[in-house]
Amino acid sequence: MCYRSSMIEAVLLLKEKVSRTYFSGTTMTATDYSKGRNLFIAEGCCANGIVTLTTGAFLSGYANSLGATDSINGIIGSIPVLLCTLQMFSSILLESLCRKKCLISSFSFIHRLLLASVFFVPLFIKNPGFRLAAVIGIYGAAHFFGAFIGTGTGNWILQLVPQHMRGNYLGKKDSFAFAFSTILSLIMGFVMDRFRSSSMEQTGFLVVGTVVFFIACTDFWCLSSISEPESQPHRQKLQDAVWKPLADREYRKVMLTYMFWNLALQIAGPFFSVYMVTGLKLDYTYITFLGLISSTVRVLAAWLWGRLADATSWLLAARCSMGMLGLVHASWFFMTPDTCYTLQPVLQALSGAAWGGIAISVFNLQYHYAPAEKRVLYVSSNSSYAGLCGFLSTLLGAFLLRVFPTLEIGGLPITGMQMLFLLSGILILGCVFYMGRLRSVSL
Repeated sequence: MCYRSSMIEAVLLLKEKVSRTYFSGTTMTATDYSKGRNLFIAEGCCANGIVTLTTGAFLSGYANSLGATDSINGIIGSIPVLLCTLQMFSSILLESLCRKKCLISSFSFIHRLLLASVFFVPLFIKNPGFRLAAVIGIYGAAHFFGAFIGTGTGNWILQLVPQHMRGNYLGKKDSFAFAFSTILSLIMGFVMDRFRSSSMEQTGFLVVGTVVFFIACTDFWCLSSISEPESQPHRQKLQDAVWKPLADREYRKVMLTYMFWNLALQIAGPFFSVYMVTGLKLDYTYITFLGLISSTVRVLAAWLWGRLADATSWLLAARCSMGMLGLVHASWFFMTPDTCYTLQPVLQALSGAAWGGIAISVFNLQYHYAPAEKRVLYVSSNSSYAGLCGFLSTLLGAFLLRVFPTLEIGGLPITGMQMLFLLSGILILGCVFYMGRLRSVSL
């Protein structure tokens, strides 16, 4: 067994060193692969930093300052999930190309520039209604381009990372990304609170937009500097993207699992940050401090979850981490202005531990189950169906938010938000049990 293991490892290392044709006719060496993996860690830091500043509390606070209601605020936050449906169509384009780097890099840059421009809308549009509509339109356009890069980038990373080191690498990549985003959010949270205390909140958001712009430029440089192994083009028809993954009996189980997961997560997901800003009325500095707790734990947990996945399976890592998140969501039922300073640090730490496993396992599972030659097609289709399900779930959450009554149980005030969080937790635990159906697929 020891000899066989050594032989397998030697073959993997030899395969990594095999030269492959690159853009100008040069070859990809082991150094190119190693450099690409390191640059993807830096790119992940940039991408995660941009996500931090254009979602969550920053986006909720910005939309709220422009007059968005809680329901509209939550729907705005779910726009990226809706536009994931376009990944089904992006796979047709990506699969027809031998080289995907130029398209991915260009669309990534446009995506992030548009996100930066969202914060400058008040400089040009003064009418409150038109201003909010323009922000929603630009935010949607940004994620239109974003929908064309996610799956392609994921497959590009997997081309550079051998299977035997994938769990450890993804854990390290996730750790660095969230360490960077935590420091960034702490700094920008402090900046925003200083501007808000001086009644200059809109100026603070202009600073956020400027920071996003410079990070977007750095991200583009990282992507442009990464070598891309050539892949064999597979021309696909639209009906193949729509039906082939669903027709695959085994992969259909994966798709139904991801749809269930998005239903459970997105019914309340976009409303957590809204609740912290408008319901609990927490300062940006305190919110980012909570993010520091979550990210610190997540950085450590991502490495541990990656090691667990390598030692056991991605499925086990996914079920354990998702089950933990389900309990966290359900516990938000008890989150009130009186209890938040006690509960928040504990739940944020547990949430960080859970997401440390979810981020890498949910990412890898959908690729792991897909046939290698149809990986982009299958994963894009999966993201599309799951994204549509997630957006419809957010619409349902926004509707329930208007329907749920405000109650008081044993002296504990209960709002519609808290009931929504409890429902999300129950559904996530249901998804974990449903994932037992995937046991029949070997990992």
